[in-house]
Amino acid sequence: MSATADQENEPCPVDGTPQRLLLIGPSPALVRAAVGAGFVVRIVSDAPAAPDDRIPPGVPVDVVDLTDGAALAEAIELSVRVHGTQRLLACAGTAELPAVAGTAARLRVTPNPADAARLLSEPAAMRALLNGSRHSYVPAARARSAQELPAAVEEIGGPVTVRSLPYGAEEGGLPLKAAGERAYLVERYLQGPEYGVVTLTVDGMHRVVGVVALHGAWQAGCHLFPAPLPERDEAEARAIVTELLDLAGYEFGYAYTVVVLTPDGPRVVRSRAAYPDEPLASLIEVATGFRADEELVQALAGKPVGVPTADRYAAVASYRLPAGRLLSVSGLEAVSEFPGVHRVYFPYESGDDIPGDGHGGEGYVMLTADSPQEAAGVVAEVGRLLRAEVSRRPDQA
Repeated sequence: MSATADQENEPCPVDGTPQRLLLIGPSPALVRAAVGAGFVVRIVSDAPAAPDDRIPPGVPVDVVDLTDGAALAEAIELSVRVHGTQRLLACAGTAELPAVAGTAARLRVTPNPADAARLLSEPAAMRALLNGSRHSYVPAARARSAQELPAAVEEIGGPVTVRSLPYGAEEGGLPLKAAGERAYLVERYLQGPEYGVVTLTVDGMHRVVGVVALHGAWQAGCHLFPAPLPERDEAEARAIVTELLDLAGYEFGYAYTVVVLTPDGPRVVRSRAAYPDEPLASLIEVATGFRADEELVQALAGKPVGVPTADRYAAVASYRLPAGRLLSVSGLEAVSEFPGVHRVYFPYESGDDIPGDGHGGEGYVMLTADSPQEAAGVVAEVGRLLRAEVSRRPDQA
């Protein structure tokens, strides 16, 4: 472990206000927001800060292998006991790491129980929580190995969804996998449109930041915020998400939960103790002006948390390139200058190979509009303007 630009060891404030903040794997934007809010910040990261990150000067960075649980726990303990850290925020999925959650809870630098993030993000644990409540019941079975999968599928019956479980997942204190094998969760397939529910929890109070229309909820290959949902459906989706957060004991932080509106009501598909990734993360900001990093540190400072109001719609139109070599692309400049377009992301240039791993190359266009109908019109025009020619590789002929 190494440290740079270490701060002097000042005594902790006696008024209980969290002034010294440890950030695990943060974005540069979150670091700047925390420093701007008056926190004395320390960082634990798996790489030194790059010059273009624009990390404020004087912020110490402890470089630790985030996959090394012992080293990570040691870094957190050192920050608390030596440098006076009073609060910890885990970012980019690190809240789910046992070394982070367990150490932070033991040292009382987080209000969340040690297993809260795991109960949200680990599929079998999340499903057990909700099935126990009976309000979002989905038939499910566990397979300890690939050999047990057929029996689990037969037990559920009908179309199913198979999810691999993380190594080390347990049930009743016993491993869910045989040695060297991955375990699986088999669930009844959920039919219906998907919606992403973003929440910010403070002192155990869950505020819904927004609901995003995902797969099957608007146009194919597109996401829309705010989701055009009937009032009753949105209320039911919000209710099941906040119930999950209550069941997990989640007390502070963002969560992103995906809900399917089935004929039998909303059902949770997956959840995570984090803000959604890009490009979804920007949808709420461009539609409302809500800045997730700034709001999070303001909430940490004890200031009131508001709920953003959208004054327009924001959409992301994704497009996928077939595997092969990109010969040419046209229309990028015209698309970027089209009224309402905020961002054009195209990850390839002419001559680049598009991977053939089943995912292909994907880009997106982010736009705003005054209505879903207007947004659909912009999406159609973008599709007309953007053209890419891809050659098939010899092994595809």
